[in-house]
This record gives sequence, structure tokens and C-alpha cells, in this order.
Amino acid sequence: MRNYFYIFLIIFVLIPAFAKEKTARQNESFDPMDLNEPPLPFMDGTMIYEIITDINKPLIVHDFSKDTLHVVEKMGWKVQVFSTSDFYEADTVYKQVLNSFEDEEVEKVFNSPYYKIRVGNCETREEAENLLDKSLELNYHKAWIMRTRVKVKEKVFSY
Repeated sequence: MRNYFYIFLIIFVLIPAFAKEKTARQNESFDPMDLNEPPLPFMDGTMIYEIITDINKPLIVHDFSKDTLHVVEKMGWKVQVFSTSDFYEADTVYKQVLNSFEDEEVEKVFNSPYYKIRVGNCETREEAENLLDKSLELNYHKAWIMRTRVKVKEKVFSY
């Protein structure tokens, strides 16, 4: 009796090991060229322009009646003067920084869980270092320079 039990046990254990797996047959007739997708951004020159000039959108120079300045976003520097997780403290410091840096752009950014107060839109590192010196003079001792996207005004020339 015991021998039969061992034989059945061995058979039930070994049968799944020797059984062939049934796999679904794959359809390999798919051709990605048949999708009619819109062209990629580097085909019309937008992405190439962005990589070369570090500007998000190409400057279209055909309407001079509105303005001769154009605001673009590109990589630059800002000075982060304060960071806290308390909304009310951040709001108070934001108002103080607005009064201290009247000629600079001041922004309050929320990156969970911190509220960050940042100053400036500096194109060069030197401008950011001057702004850092000013913030240290105004007793913002934890201020530091950070590289980020900034909004810069560029003059449009007509030829």
C-alpha cells in the first residue's frame, strides 16, 4: 500500500514537470509604418532649435507691431532664499522678500512638503552671485544659487 502511495506521489509530482507548456501563437504581421503617426518634432526643426539655443519655442519674427521684446524660457539661475514646510511662515517671508527685492522677480514655489522662496531670473552665474551677496547682506543666511528655468526678455531685431 505504501509503495503504491509513493508511486502515485512521484507520478503527480513529475507529470507537470514533463508536460509541454501551451503557448499562444504570436501574430508577427504588425508593421509600424502603417500607423500614419504625426511627424516627430525634430522633423520640422523645433527640437533641433531647442537643443541648440536652449529655448523652448522658436522665435517667429514677423509681427513687429506689438512689441520688440520677446520673453523666452531658458536655463539660468535663481537664488533660493528660504525654505519651510509651514505655509504661513513661507507667506510672511515671501512678503518680506518682495519688499527687500523690489526690482527682482520673487516667486513662492511649493514642492511637497516644502514652500520655497526664490528670487531673480539671472542669465549668467555672475548675476546670480551678486543677487546671492545681496540676500546674504539682508540676513537670508541659508540662501543658495540654483540652476533652473528662467524667463528672459530678448530683443527682436528686424533686418
